[in-house]
Formats: sequence, C-alpha cells, structure tokens
Amino acid sequence: MFHTYVLATCGKNVDFDRASFLMDRDLLQQSIDAMTHEQTSGPRWDTTRRAQLVWDHYCARHAETYGESFRPDVDPGWDT
Repeated sequence: MFHTYVLATCGKNVDFDRASFLMDRDLLQQSIDAMTHEQTSGPRWDTTRRAQLVWDHYCARHAETYGESFRPDVDPGWDT
C-alpha cells in the first residue's frame, strides 16, 4: 500500500504494509479518504507523510470504534 515505515505512538518505526493486514478495512478506507481530502486541499504530502497521516487517523478511529488502541501502534513487540 504505502511501502514505507511510520512512527508509532510507542516510538517504534512500523512497516505500514505489514501492520495493515491487521487493520479494519472500513476504518482504513476512511483514513485513506481523509488523506485524499487533505491532499486535495494542500498537495504537499510526500509518501512518508501520507502514510503517517493515514496511520494517525486510523489509530484514532480504531480507538474510538473498539475502545482500545491499535496494537501495532502501542506495543513495540507486536510483530515478534
């Protein structure tokens, strides 16, 4: 999808594509739509910034929807 790393809340760099397999598809699409809207209103985003924007938006929506943080965002050992 983005083929890049994002900075998680836990301070770890996370491979966006690897973590995306755990994401709720509807919430991910909402986050991509938010990024697209942001690009349209201010096309200054490179690939890394776009991925970070989607990540941050997704993690916030995940917490609102499920009442808990998205594990790859808060657990530095989620993929071990």
